[in-house]
Amino acid sequence: MGMTRFQALLAALALTLGLGSATSVRADDDTPYSQIDAFDREWAVGFYGTGHAGSYFAGGIGGRLRWQPFGDDVPLGLEAYLEATIVDWPGQGFRHDYPNGFNVFFPVRLGRDVRLRAFLGFCDILSFVEPAQEGAPRADDVLFGIHGGGGAEWAVHSMFSLFLDLQANGYMGHDRASADWTGGVDEEFTFFWNAQANLGVQFHLGR
Repeated sequence: MGMTRFQALLAALALTLGLGSATSVRADDDTPYSQIDAFDREWAVGFYGTGHAGSYFAGGIGGRLRWQPFGDDVPLGLEAYLEATIVDWPGQGFRHDYPNGFNVFFPVRLGRDVRLRAFLGFCDILSFVEPAQEGAPRADDVLFGIHGGGGAEWAVHSMFSLFLDLQANGYMGHDRASADWTGGVDEEFTFFWNAQANLGVQFHLGR
């Protein structure tokens, strides 16, 4: 019996969502652990260097924990991250920020070892400004925001991959000032933005 138009449409949709997943079958309990493809593993831990440019400049390191429970059957995953950065900003004093948050990401396999992904999420920044004079009032704040972007990943081993992410961030927080002997926080909310690039390595775990 021939395939109906509806069945053909469903088959085409499934093929589109897979986009190359046919080259890598989701591992089952009988697959040797060392032979499971990196992108077929449920968990991943990543470490990366990061740079921010926009309302201010910052650079530092970060780490993230990723969970993709459904493999290529449902191209959807979650990740949480934490970064530590040193900020170059117009005020005086030493400023160090700790961006953290979570992403929902949507991976697309281009082959066994390469995939792209789009992501979006919510974030906050724990931001600390320390005046040069010891014991002087600080100018600390918490910024809240959203972000989105895209990335590429390349599996170099069954348990390791390299990745590059590019994203745009938007934050709301308080304007601050700092001199050698004091710090101040404005009462009004201000919008901040920056573009961010992350380059790192990821360790894949699970089945």
